[in-house]
Amino acid sequence: MDRRQFLTLPLKLFLAPLLVNTAPWRAHAGPETRRTAYDVDVGVLWDAMTFHLPGALEEAVDRAAGRYEIKAVGQGSKIQNRVESRGMLVDGRWAPLEATSWFLVAGRETRSQTLYDYDRRRIEYHFKGETFFLRRLRVADDVLTIPPGLHVDDVITTVLNYADGRWPPQPDGSYQTHVVRRQRPEKEGPDDVSQAYRAEIVPLAMKVASEPETGKAAASLDLTRFSSWAKERQPARVIFGPDRRPESITASLILGTSITIRFRGHA
Repeated sequence: MDRRQFLTLPLKLFLAPLLVNTAPWRAHAGPETRRTAYDVDVGVLWDAMTFHLPGALEEAVDRAAGRYEIKAVGQGSKIQNRVESRGMLVDGRWAPLEATSWFLVAGRETRSQTLYDYDRRRIEYHFKGETFFLRRLRVADDVLTIPPGLHVDDVITTVLNYADGRWPPQPDGSYQTHVVRRQRPEKEGPDDVSQAYRAEIVPLAMKVASEPETGKAAASLDLTRFSSWAKERQPARVIFGPDRRPESITASLILGTSITIRFRGHA
């Protein structure tokens, strides 16, 4: 996992739910807009290094026209981010058209871009980033074919589909979809690199259950498929409010690393 992914994969996975504007789907006239603030706290090596990232998310979702545009911008001490996504409804579900990200962590810049072409059934993927400790470079430029009948999400559409009731659960209560990632070896370490990288489409599963103490919906998300920093059998935890938006998100990673995200309502 590169430096940018280490600090920002959880952000991309978990800040996105805040962009949801409503509970289960209903028709709306015109686009809905929303601006919401967030705070992210990251501790590395048992808080030997800490990062604080305050930011705001801006959302415009036009359900009648079947289009959305999302932007998340944050700036803190030695850490900045900008994530943008736009997409549309495809066969009744939100689907991404383009997703871009830019991160600057301790002076190190990383960018990624993913383009989705549903007429040609292809995905174009670009990524460049450094590993966390040794600053080794990882670069991926690839084109994938979308298999027939397969719905592919990104972080934003996964959350929009869940909140709008467009993502049906499996019989066991889990939610399953597919996303694009940088292909990596199963036992890849935080500073391991390869000469060349490909992209791949992989399953993403989220399990949602009611918390016995509060009755609130809570989701667990296994990050081991996506991050060499993730711990086995210790998924990230997302607590949702009654409006199906998260109230808090926590993740415990290797090497004494922790991530906590809190939402502060309208910015």
